[in-house]
Amino acid sequence: MAMNIDFTGKTVLVTGGGRGLGKEMALQFAGCGANVYIANRKEDQGLATVKEIEALGVKGGFTKCDVAVEEDVKKLIADAAAFGGGKIDVIVNAAGVISLQDMMHTTTEEVQRLFNINVVGTVHMIKHGLAHLEANKGGNMILVSSIAGRDGMGMLQTYSASKAAVTSLMQSAAKHAAPYGVRVNAILPGIIRTAMWEEILEGMNNGWDPEVHNELTPEKREELWNASVKSMIPLGHDQKEEDIAWATVFLASDFAREITSQALCIDGGTTSGR
Repeated sequence: MAMNIDFTGKTVLVTGGGRGLGKEMALQFAGCGANVYIANRKEDQGLATVKEIEALGVKGGFTKCDVAVEEDVKKLIADAAAFGGGKIDVIVNAAGVISLQDMMHTTTEEVQRLFNINVVGTVHMIKHGLAHLEANKGGNMILVSSIAGRDGMGMLQTYSASKAAVTSLMQSAAKHAAPYGVRVNAILPGIIRTAMWEEILEGMNNGWDPEVHNELTPEKREELWNASVKSMIPLGHDQKEEDIAWATVFLASDFAREITSQALCIDGGTTSGR
């Protein structure tokens, strides 16, 4: 059987769909025929993505949502279900933030901001998203974690901890959902030149100290980026947003029907053997 992934007639919900990985995932699902509903904190970004989704010949929809706010998430699930005629088939939680502060310099407020979105937000999506999928006796949930959460890092320590929590939550959610025929997995992206990584380069340049503001020239930015790729990725090149989106679409498809409770790294070998 040819591996032609077809989501025609399916409804997919993607949080963080206004830019970056979330947007690329939403567009990939739309390209496979799905009707895609997105959530985003910034309305202009979300509505722009909807236009791109609809340009692919499928339906798109949007709700402004902060996943850290439980009432927002409850409304989002209800809106997406109504968009899908009462049913959501796939839920992808790509909403997330990063902190550039080293844990020796960070503040309680910064840690709380990070965990409210990355961890509490994930709990909200699992709680209300799984309730919908389990009631319908099927479907998929995919959480976007990070390779930073695999073993901890000498930098981005609190971010790494938040993403380790996301992976752990996925594993527990998968066990809870399995009796209902619902699969739950996590995607762990590698080194991708997204807006988030541009922030990481700034953090490197400042020694991860929020009180330091060194000038980051375009030349220095490229130097830091190339050094990161060379030192971290065995394949020797960075990943692209579409690499992550392709893996996400595969995990949500019937070709992955026996895969659940897995953390899939798409990282060019960065975490191999760990």
